Amino acid sequence: MIYIDPCELNPYVLPTIDFVGGATEKLSFNTFFRKNKEPFSLSGCTAQFSVISFTNKNGEPIISKAMGTTSGNGNVLTVDLISSDTLEMCGKYIYQITIKDGSNNTEIPKQGLMYITNNIDKNFLRTS
Repeated sequence: MIYIDPCELNPYVLPTIDFVGGATEKLSFNTFFRKNKEPFSLSGCTAQFSVISFTNKNGEPIISKAMGTTSGNGNVLTVDLISSDTLEMCGKYIYQITIKDGSNNTEIPKQGLMYITNNIDKNFLRTS
């Protein structure tokens, strides 16, 4: 029997995202099968992008948005964060992508870290 210390597991394998709060961010994520690295077709799937505070991992998501897919091979998930989504945010966050197929089978490809730097001119974005 192999013992794996749960404290040593790293759930944050998705790319780290870093930007200033209030910036417009167009995020894209390629989906692949874990074993053979072949593209994973998202045909018939829905997906959700969610963000939670790193210091409140058991709380409610701060952001929760439906994701889209790109044309072509259909294995790219996209989400657009608009200025108001992150304007008041600053610090370290966790994001998660949840994918459901037509039969409600769910896949959650781990999580990623998001660092949002404080916007020093929030009033400019509020009045634009």
